Amino acid sequence: MSRQINKHKQYKRYVVLGDGQTEQFYLDHLKDICGFRYSIRPLLFNSITIEKAADLIKDLLDDGYDMVIYLTDYDTIVNQNKVEKFKKLVNKYKNYPKVMICETMPSIEFWFLLHFTKTTREFGTSEEVTCQLLKHIAGFSKDEAFLRNPKWVVDLCANGKLDKAMVYAKDILKRKQQEEVGSHFPYTKVQLAIECFEEQLRV
Repeated sequence: MSRQINKHKQYKRYVVLGDGQTEQFYLDHLKDICGFRYSIRPLLFNSITIEKAADLIKDLLDDGYDMVIYLTDYDTIVNQNKVEKFKKLVNKYKNYPKVMICETMPSIEFWFLLHFTKTTREFGTSEEVTCQLLKHIAGFSKDEAFLRNPKWVVDLCANGKLDKAMVYAKDILKRKQQEEVGSHFPYTKVQLAIECFEEQLRV
């Protein structure tokens, strides 16, 4: 009898931590829309602290995940006086290929805004970003009733807007890394996670 060949592609196991409801719903919808393959933690769409994220990263690595990606809002870290703890976590894994930490300043809403416009305007709070985002996404809200409907993420991905956001985000991050900028200079690393998801599908 001839040996049957397993035609199912074996993907590496990826898991993404979203430290708030907005991140988690975005990741859930994005996974379905783009066909990405990752698990999402926490399972119950709860907010997590940086201390809890550190514990989760360790536990997930111990569970054998090939990549752990952590999305967080930098303004929350600053407001909670946890900048040093965040730096310690980043330094712990900076040379570890299985962990990627992707913060956004001030919040993930800035990443959403880049789907529509390139800006380096300094925002003091995530609410200020949301006010700008409302010009492009009618009714945008952090309420669960809005976030649960995938339409807003479908719109973000439509008509090449995701690709445009990737380019804008890379350019802005490069500027932050190469120039002296203010403490409220906006940037995001979500594009690094998206690149990682896309690479997973190609391997």
